[in-house]
Amino acid sequence: MKHGLTGLLLAAAFSGGAWAAAIEPAYVQLLKQIVEVNTETRNTAGLAQARELLIPQFAALGMTPTRHALAEQGREVLSFDTPDKAPKVMLVGHLDTVFAKDSRFQQFADLGDRFAGPGIIDMKGGLVLMLNVLAQLKQAGRLEHVRVVINDDEEIGSPYSKKTLRSLAAGIPYGLVFEPGLEDGAVVRSQSGVRWIRLTSTGKAAHAGLEPENGLDACLDLAKKVARITALARPQQGLTINPGVIEGGTKPNVVCDKASVTFDVRFRETADWQRLSAAIDDIARQSDVYNDRLKRGVRSEVKQIAEMPLLPAEQTSVLAARFEAVAHQLGQPFHARAVGYGSDGNNLSDTGMQLLVGVGPYGGGMHTDSEHLLLSAYRDRLTLLTRLLSQLTHGETP
Repeated sequence: MKHGLTGLLLAAAFSGGAWAAAIEPAYVQLLKQIVEVNTETRNTAGLAQARELLIPQFAALGMTPTRHALAEQGREVLSFDTPDKAPKVMLVGHLDTVFAKDSRFQQFADLGDRFAGPGIIDMKGGLVLMLNVLAQLKQAGRLEHVRVVINDDEEIGSPYSKKTLRSLAAGIPYGLVFEPGLEDGAVVRSQSGVRWIRLTSTGKAAHAGLEPENGLDACLDLAKKVARITALARPQQGLTINPGVIEGGTKPNVVCDKASVTFDVRFRETADWQRLSAAIDDIARQSDVYNDRLKRGVRSEVKQIAEMPLLPAEQTSVLAARFEAVAHQLGQPFHARAVGYGSDGNNLSDTGMQLLVGVGPYGGGMHTDSEHLLLSAYRDRLTLLTRLLSQLTHGETP
């Protein structure tokens, strides 16, 4: 990799033949390197190390790197532009993963028809694929009008980087998000909106054996509210409510004076979220535990701590149709579905660009210690994306 990674001729990429039965060794080596650097979102040192592995690879393609420092110390957004500096397509990726530094799942493994490792599809395999596609375009003399953007906080909703992402997307008509395809290779037709909501109940501590009558049990109040709120879910309509984190109390022999729950809410229609939000506020205003002796009840408050807007189907329709046309030309199947998970596609949904999420290589076990990438998926995506990106950047129709 002395002179950077290079791909095969674009003509071969467009053929869809057996030439790409495996990933080129240089890309396998790079993938192994970045997979084995822990980049859990909080591990800023690991993220910095991984960035230094990627920067020279994009630079070797003639792309100009820019480092965008963020407010959170140690965080950056990387962008890379082709020399024309007139991007028509933005390629979006992230370096962070969900795997903690002390996780037992830290190594890359070659399992024959697949590779395994932490973040290998979400989304370090997507970043290597991105490089591979760009290298093939460069070798064919068609690497133009592209901007690459890579952040490091996507797994927590991109709270630090989303403003920079949106700024870098300004005026660019197309965006491809290299999240993994679904397990059958489907791309994402639409993504649910996401809200993280924290509900905190505050009561009064007291000795549970000596004077429980002087206490106000915040844990009990919270438990009742959690049951009432989760009953409002409508999974068949895409409205889900997950009380994923519950905390409260200090000791078993002390009446609980404070408790909180953090809900993950997903929705397909903004009106559903608006109705639910109003209902949660109403529940929070009510005291489910009241002490007649103290003449007061448990107080509760609601705070929104994270959000991702909807990515509606109308904002993916153009690129989904282009992706489908190229897939058919290459004899590849095409599927597109609505999903509940969020990505930076959600964060870019209000920029006006046409987006397509899930164009990266796929496999299975995402976010678990069985996460793996199918080599056949990498091969198919490499062929398809090289042709699609060439068409988009040169104003060609399928």
